[in-house]
Amino acid sequence: MVLPSNENEYKDALISLCKKYDMPVILPIGVFTLNIISDNIEQFKEVAYFAVSEKEVLDRLNDKKTAKALAIESGLDVPRVTDSFPAVVKPFCGEKFGLKASERYKIVSNNAELKSAIDLFSTYDCEPIVEEYIEGDGVGVSVVIGSDGVERSAFCHKRLCEYPASGGPSSSLVTFKDDVIVKKTVNMLKSAGFVGIAMAEYKLKDGKYYFLEINPRIWGSFGATYKADSDFLKGYLAGARGEDYAFSPSYKQKKIKFLPNVLASAFSYMKAGKIKMGFKALCDGLNPFVPNAIFSMSDPLPAIFDLFRKRR
Repeated sequence: MVLPSNENEYKDALISLCKKYDMPVILPIGVFTLNIISDNIEQFKEVAYFAVSEKEVLDRLNDKKTAKALAIESGLDVPRVTDSFPAVVKPFCGEKFGLKASERYKIVSNNAELKSAIDLFSTYDCEPIVEEYIEGDGVGVSVVIGSDGVERSAFCHKRLCEYPASGGPSSSLVTFKDDVIVKKTVNMLKSAGFVGIAMAEYKLKDGKYYFLEINPRIWGSFGATYKADSDFLKGYLAGARGEDYAFSPSYKQKKIKFLPNVLASAFSYMKAGKIKMGFKALCDGLNPFVPNAIFSMSDPLPAIFDLFRKRR
């Protein structure tokens, strides 16, 4: 069933669809659905189970300035505000302004580039963020917090390659476990009154995690949870229904790729002069023992459609 694209019609159609079943669980995949449920929580509570935060909570976490302050209050390390180089310049919420992932920040290495970046982002934010550039591994720490405010599951991954090479979603990653950073992330989100699925992004440098931002929704590489045999969705189902579910995140630690993004990233790295990274991405893409997050023998259509999706 395809629901209408108009916001009001979509809301009414989704409510009508839920009424055909006995209190189904809604998993909002896209921001469009997430925001509609968040704006109409009481109405949806009558027809379905779900774990979605109030609009005010989502807005606070989407705001990089507010999220950074929350991270500091929670005892997390964050990049310093700086007037030295290299530095990162970004608006408080690039997604809100319709910017693609690679357009939501600029890495600058001199005063001319800094001024250009500030002028660019001042169109969206009168005071863009300027902070030190942390050169390290990109890390995502994802958690499920149930509708009752109790954590249900978690999932950690480290980016191996990105597309585009200048910065973007994972094209290949490796899962790992770190109970300490999971606990800190859970505590930060709970202190904000958050419920639902969220991913906190960090840079890992010399064993220290530096908080970057929060994505209070399903993230781009979510398909990796399936290939890693994660209990993430089971945790969400339990959390949406308010059922007991022991917080003991279960998943395999393995490398996972996203075809054809990983192949596109290989050429992107090489074009940028990062030959070693390009070769690494190409090897992952061609390696049959590195599973593709999207492909499944029982349901191959999503992977086939993804082949024809326009790359950013």
